[in-house]
Amino acid sequence: MATVFPTNQAIVVGGGLGGMSAANTVVENGGRTVLVDKSSFCGGNSTKATSGINGAETKAQKEKGVDDSIALFTSDTLKGGAKKPELVKILCGNSGADVDWLVEKFNLDLSLLARLGGHSAPRTHRGKESFPGMTI
Repeated sequence: MATVFPTNQAIVVGGGLGGMSAANTVVENGGRTVLVDKSSFCGGNSTKATSGINGAETKAQKEKGVDDSIALFTSDTLKGGAKKPELVKILCGNSGADVDWLVEKFNLDLSLLARLGGHSAPRTHRGKESFPGMTI
């Protein structure tokens, strides 16, 4: 006999950026969520990000006059060895809006930009702290 799980509840496994974003989205839409993580603190691999988070066509880039595009980010990512173009298209296509969402929703400082290895434009976002993964 199948059990029907209420549609306004979710169990999220993993407390990294993806899990926290999913749990927040459920709550924002009036639902309830339980988030579980194997560690004693949330953050997952996101806390290990020492460079920042990449995004193309972000508000920070536009404010600084950075000429970047989703197509250029996609091209750079594929040149870097990504093997699944359909996933790269989603990753790069959503990246700018995702970075902007983090800044706006959680009041994060991701205003500093850097052009790191493999990128054709400055698109790695971080704040003034020395360890951006903990902020993200």
